[in-house]
Amino acid sequence: MAPALPAPMPMTAQPANKWAVFEKLGLGKPTIPSAQQASKWLVSAYRLLGFLILTIIVIVLVGYIVSQVFFYMSKSWAVPMQITTSDEKVVSMQAQVGEQQNARDRLADELNQAERAIVAQQMFQGEFVKAIKGDLAGRRAALQKMKSLASTAAGTRAAIANQNRAYSSAARKRMQQEYAAGLIDRTGMLSGNFQLAQISGSNLSLAEKQAEYETRAAELEATARSLDAILESAESAGDTALSYEVLQIKQQYEASRLELAKAVETRNTLKSSLARQDKLLAALKGSAYLRAIEDKATVAFVPYGNTEGVGTGASVYACKLTMVFCYHVGEVIELLPGEVSGRHPSRDKSLRGQFVEIKLDEENADAGETDVLYIGGKPFIL
Repeated sequence: MAPALPAPMPMTAQPANKWAVFEKLGLGKPTIPSAQQASKWLVSAYRLLGFLILTIIVIVLVGYIVSQVFFYMSKSWAVPMQITTSDEKVVSMQAQVGEQQNARDRLADELNQAERAIVAQQMFQGEFVKAIKGDLAGRRAALQKMKSLASTAAGTRAAIANQNRAYSSAARKRMQQEYAAGLIDRTGMLSGNFQLAQISGSNLSLAEKQAEYETRAAELEATARSLDAILESAESAGDTALSYEVLQIKQQYEASRLELAKAVETRNTLKSSLARQDKLLAALKGSAYLRAIEDKATVAFVPYGNTEGVGTGASVYACKLTMVFCYHVGEVIELLPGEVSGRHPSRDKSLRGQFVEIKLDEENADAGETDVLYIGGKPFIL
């Protein structure tokens, strides 16, 4: 037979509070948490941190999407810009203005020279006509004198010739009679003939003087007609034969007329060029960059898609949080002419548009340093 098993020990009841023994001893409940409780706390902390990070990511993503959609749909935003004299575009445009101004000054100098040349040629032609008239009057007076002298010389020559012929005939007969009578010798006869020959020579001299007077009178008459032809129109002058002397005078006058015509054409060309140069300079000086520098104004870039609502006196707003909590900061003075380029406020993209000149309120003078402004009204009425 197998030995009997020992009887089991009686089970004692467990106390309701497992920390009762410690409490009886005055130690109280331990305050150090267990490893399991610490692990729970760590997991909870991780969950909370992940939730916060996810919330932040969601908020940023939603804000980015909202911002992109807003700027895609909005037609009132403008980007303020600070234009300084050291800006590359300003320096380039100022250099262009200086170059075009120099060209304009050169044209103005050439125009003044052309004007002076015109005045000088006109004065020369006026004095030339006066000189021709004076010369013509003098030559006409000389012509009358020469005609009178020629007429007098002709009459005198005829009278002297008649007297000389009568004297020569009588003297020749007397010498022959005296020679035949022996009153004079051959030498006396030759001497008398020589004297008669001298009388004949004096007649020839008178004829030559008369011919000289008549030739001079004819030359003066031809010169007078030529000078008259110069004073007349070109059609009249073309039908009149000119003397060589008058032809040289006329050549000087025609050269002056050609110089005058050339100066007039040059003046007209320079006036047209100067007008075009003035327009070009006005366009350059009226450019947005130079206007902003000259007026020391605050400007903002407005793309072409946003210019419809931009007008003089339109209100300008700035926002504390990009597009909300907006407040009035100024008004539009003018939409500056000329095309400029600028950056999109939320995308790395270059846009074409115009500058708008803005007058900021004194208390909001720093609004020009913000990233974006709104023209015409608040984006969300906030």
